[in-house]
Formats: sequence, C-alpha cells, structure tokens
Amino acid sequence: MRASLFASLFLTAVATVTAASHKNGPCTGKDGVQGVCISTKSCTNAGGAYIANQCPGLPDDIKCCTKPSCQKAAQKGDCRFVDKCGSGKTTLAGLCPGPDSFKCCVPKTGSTPPKPKPTLNLGQKILKKAQEQKGVPYHWAGGSCKGKTGGGFDCSGLVSWAVCQVTGRDLFKEGLRVTRSMYCASEKKLKYKKVPFSKRRAGDAVFFGGKCDCKNNPGGIHHVGLMLDDGYNMFNALKTGTKIRKDNFKNWSEKACPYVIRF
Repeated sequence: MRASLFASLFLTAVATVTAASHKNGPCTGKDGVQGVCISTKSCTNAGGAYIANQCPGLPDDIKCCTKPSCQKAAQKGDCRFVDKCGSGKTTLAGLCPGPDSFKCCVPKTGSTPPKPKPTLNLGQKILKKAQEQKGVPYHWAGGSCKGKTGGGFDCSGLVSWAVCQVTGRDLFKEGLRVTRSMYCASEKKLKYKKVPFSKRRAGDAVFFGGKCDCKNNPGGIHHVGLMLDDGYNMFNALKTGTKIRKDNFKNWSEKACPYVIRF
C-alpha cells in the first residue's frame, strides 16, 4: 500500500516538473508566435507584448513575451530563439526581449527572398496547355476534347482541345469548334468576351479571314491562333505540311480580325 502511494506521489511530482516552464525558456504566444518566459516589466521595456497562462509553474509576473516584428536599418525580421532561426537567415542582438539566445531573426544580407509564382489568367492557362502540342503535325479537321485525331490538329481543333482540357467545356459539342463559328458567335453563346484587337494580350484567341465579315462572308474567316504576347506572336496550327509552332504575323498580307476572344 505504501509502495503504491509512494509511486503515485512520485509520478505526480514528475508530471508537475515536466509541465512547469523555465524562466527565459520558450513558450507559445498569441497566434502561435514563438515567445520567451520573462518578467512583464522586461517584456514591455523591450517593446514586446505578453499573454498569461503560457508559462506554468512560474511566478505571476513571469509571462509569455513575444515580439513578432523587429528591425535594424533595412533588415526586418521577428524575435525567436537562435536555434529556430533557420537556414538562409542570421540573428541580430539587442532588438528582442529576454536572454541572449532570443534574437531578431532576419534574412542574410544579400539574400533575395523567392519571388512568388505569377498567377496565370484563364487565357494563359489555355495557351500553356496548347503549347504542350508543339511539334505535332497539322491535320485538317483534326482534334477533339480527348486529343489529336488523324495524327494531329487543325487551328481551331487545337484551341478547342486546350479549352476543353483546362475548363472541361466541350466546344466541339457546342458547335463552336469551327473557326468562323467561334468568331461569329455572340458573347452570350461564347460565354467569353470579345475585345478589340488593339487590346490583345497573351492567351487571347486571334482570328484571320479577309474582312472578317460574319454577316456576308462568315466562311472567309479561316484561321485562329493563341496570342503569345501583346504584339504579333501567336501559337498555332497553321496549315497542311507544317507543325504546331510559334508564328509572327506582323508582315502577313492578311491582317488579323478586329476582335480577339478573351477566355
């Protein structure tokens, strides 16, 4: 009985010691920010902020102190323990509350933070998908939502396939797969905007066909490609005997139609 009681008291004591924090030891502050258990006076004098109940077992005036932002000249960082600063960073003394092991963690001088990846708009995503077919042969009437047919794609087949792959929309079944049908459809049916050619950008669908007259000669509209930029470069399946590629149409005898379709 005595042995059992002794064991119980011993385990309770161990648990109490384990749960207790240490002065100048680590703690978790507001919003999960790394902090240090120090006196409230030291915390506020050093520009920090503290919260209660995060330093158990210590006197009431010892609380979890954090300083999420610290700066020296152009170097900006946050206060944390030196061993938690991480690679590609260094520490600056005298900017944080608490012991010498709790310092301002900043990127090393000369190191450049990684640039965020640019977010692609829908047209750019469709263009990127179409570019996966670079080098595939042109094949008249070629292409479906599933991929090339007859060994390749034609101009509108390539664009419609890319739209299907990116958006899940089947222009083949909607009757918009043919170049003239795509260009001459209303915005309501297209569900995409028609934008003046002068405002073109990468990912827009650009069309060719004489006067691009949907009323009197829609059949004259015969080619479509995807703009690679806001100039004259496009990605397309041009004609029989060629492969899917980049073309520059600046000096073509046939000019682009007045509008592009913006996905």
